[in-house]
Amino acid sequence: MHSPQEIQDRIVREIEQAGDPFNQFEYLLEKASLLDEMPDERKRADVLVKDCQSQVWLYLHEVDGRPVIEADSDTLMIRGTIQIMKEMFDGQPPEDVVACDVDFIQRTDLAYAFDSKRVAGQVAIVGRIKDFARSLIAD
Repeated sequence: MHSPQEIQDRIVREIEQAGDPFNQFEYLLEKASLLDEMPDERKRADVLVKDCQSQVWLYLHEVDGRPVIEADSDTLMIRGTIQIMKEMFDGQPPEDVVACDVDFIQRTDLAYAFDSKRVAGQVAIVGRIKDFARSLIAD
C-alpha cells in the first residue's frame, strides 16, 4: 500500500500531465464522477462541514482502526477534491493521515480555481479528517 504522501505525489503528477489549468480542472471533475453519492439519510446537520462555501457532508468512521471517508458535496469541484482525499486517506494508518501535508491544490494550477473561501473549506475538511485520525491514535 502506498502512503498518503505517495498517492498525493502521483495525483499531482497526473494533474500536471493534464496540461493547462482548464484541463487540470477537467481532471478534478473526472475525479468527482468517481465519488459515490452519499445517501440522503446520511446528509445530516451533524456531518455538515462548517466553514465551507459549498455544502459538504463528511461522515468518518473506522474499520480495523483505520479511517474510512464517506462524503458528498453539492459542488462538483469539491466532490473531486473529496475523491482525491478518499484515495489518499481511506484505509491508511491514522499516523500517516496526520503526518501528510495536503497540498495538491497549491502544487498545481488548480490553485487558480480556488478562491480564499474554497481554500478555507478544504482546510476545514482536511482538519476534520486529521482530527478523526488523531482520535483513532488516542484510542
